[in-house]
Amino acid sequence: MTQQIDNDAREQALAYARHQAAKSLGELAALMERTGEDCARCLEGVSEAQAAFKPELSKAEGHDQEWSMKEVVGHMLESSHSINREIANLAEGRPSSSVGRIGHTPGGDRPVEELRRELAELWVETGRLVASLSESASLEPTREHPWFGALNFREWIAFQRMHAIDHVQQMEKLKAQPDYPEAHSAGSGQG
Repeated sequence: MTQQIDNDAREQALAYARHQAAKSLGELAALMERTGEDCARCLEGVSEAQAAFKPELSKAEGHDQEWSMKEVVGHMLESSHSINREIANLAEGRPSSSVGRIGHTPGGDRPVEELRRELAELWVETGRLVASLSESASLEPTREHPWFGALNFREWIAFQRMHAIDHVQQMEKLKAQPDYPEAHSAGSGQG
């Protein structure tokens, strides 16, 4: 049953990527801008303690410790910068480059404000990259994704959105944990 769910999820994601990939590059650049806004909203008002929070999940339930928001953002930054390079290479017909380390989670030791700023800059950079590409660039060059298979540059752009929103949802789940740190308002005497 799990394999069928995974196949269904993969097919739905691929259908979304192909639907988005059929849009103009201007529309895809606007999608990257909205993705940046979604990421910014998710991190709005998040304190250092909240950004570093990791819930302890039961090992008996088969879970490892979750990533903190800082680690999620660090992963998004590393992977998205790498994917941007790949998008540019594919659109120009250049050979594939290496796409970062899967599962690597840099960022846990960086201030949340720095990560927030760098994430905002990433989406501006991504929007500019997408807007700079040629509408007539060939869709023939592809690069393999471990779960989705061969994707062309437009499908990789759509993947950027799917990947980011998946991680936004991951961060929202962290916020919903019962032991997620409370926000302390300025002047409340709590710190």
